[in-house]
Amino acid sequence: MSSTSLIVSIATQKCPSCRKGKMFVGHPYNLKTFNKMHDKCSNCGSSFDLEPGFYMGAMYVSYAIQIAVFALIFILSQIFYSEAGIAWYAIWIIGIILLSFPIIFRVSRSIWLHIFVPFNKGENKLRRV
Repeated sequence: MSSTSLIVSIATQKCPSCRKGKMFVGHPYNLKTFNKMHDKCSNCGSSFDLEPGFYMGAMYVSYAIQIAVFALIFILSQIFYSEAGIAWYAIWIIGIILLSFPIIFRVSRSIWLHIFVPFNKGENKLRRV
């Protein structure tokens, strides 16, 4: 049985318990459903809603990812365009963050859930009664 790696599971937003079922509904750039999550994993039945307010911690993960994006933009601009002004930074940072927000939102939640839910290496088929 081949299991997906932790990094791939986080990046593709799969269930942290079985690493097969999808966490989110629909496409990330559909603004009506980009934040909608399944209640449970379709493969193993694990709940994605552990407790009320659980995903508040994912905001800190999102913040860290956005700081990394800011730093990357700054470093790349210093390497390739060192004469850039403040307006140039602001336009690029705001543009990239707006375009990547749905992905950062989902990956942050995926990371947060993977921190607290352990991977179950056993057979993870949903038992239908």
